[in-house]
Order: sequence, then structure tokens, then C-alpha cells
Amino acid sequence: MAEEERREEEQPKRRMGASLIMSIVVPLVVSVAVYFLLPMFLGSNQGGQSENVPSTPVRIKAVLIQQGENQTFLLKGGRDVVVIDSLSFSVGSDACRAAVAERKDEIMDALMMIFLSKDKSELSTVPGLELLKRQIRDAVNTITGFVGDKEKYGVLDVYLYIKAFATTE
Repeated sequence: MAEEERREEEQPKRRMGASLIMSIVVPLVVSVAVYFLLPMFLGSNQGGQSENVPSTPVRIKAVLIQQGENQTFLLKGGRDVVVIDSLSFSVGSDACRAAVAERKDEIMDALMMIFLSKDKSELSTVPGLELLKRQIRDAVNTITGFVGDKEKYGVLDVYLYIKAFATTE
């Protein structure tokens, strides 16, 4: 009889110890599984930069005026025009190339304003062409938002081919 009483006293202790271990082990296993599996299902939030701007600039070609389009712009005074055969940019990111394509109308308007301030004689000299390219680069970077620290991801170089000058009279 004494043995039976002792067994009856040990059984609740064993049940209580087993339930205590289970109440600790099961949540621990579930939390570890969730910790490792949740990022796999949700993905991570790292590397999701807002404008797809890489950490280092790259050189990508962005074309505004295709070769052979022969876009004309009026020059200062309204008597002369310049015929642009092609205009392309070397940009520092895919985001800038996309912005150039998206804001083509605004860029063309800025180009019109730049050319309206130029004489035929200005565009016939090397310093005049360098100034024109710098003005185009600055205007496009301003329109696309690549200014300040982000300028190295914007327009880096301007490639312009002037086909001819003509008089409108």
C-alpha cells in the first residue's frame, strides 16, 4: 500500500513536469520556425532604394533625339534654325534614363528655350558648343531631379550632332 501511495504522489509531479517542459518547448520551436520562415515569405526590405539608384554610378546611354530625326530648333532672332540630327546622353543610372524618357516633353521645351538664346555664330565654335552641352546637361539634370549629391547618377555627358544651320527667309 505504501508503494501505491508513493506512485500516486509521483504521477502528478511527472505530469506537472512534462506539461511545464511542453509549455516551454513548443512555443520555443514555433518561434524559431517563424523567425527563419517569415523573411522567406515576406522578403526583405533591404536594397529597395526608392529610385533604383545604384550604389556606384554606371554609364548608360539615353537617347532623346534618334539619329536621322532631324529635329529643328529656332535660334535667337527667329531668322535662323539649327537642325539636330541626334542628341543622346551618358547617364549614371537606369533611373535617370527612365526619367529622361518619361519627361521628354519638358526636356524638349528646355532645349527650345536654350536654343532661342543662341546665335548661329555661338554654335559654330568649340567653346560655344561646350557651353551648350553644359547647359543641356544642367537643364536635364534639373528636370529629372538629379541635382546635388545625386548628380553623379544623372546626365554625365551630352552627345550632340548638329547637321546644319538654315535661314527661315
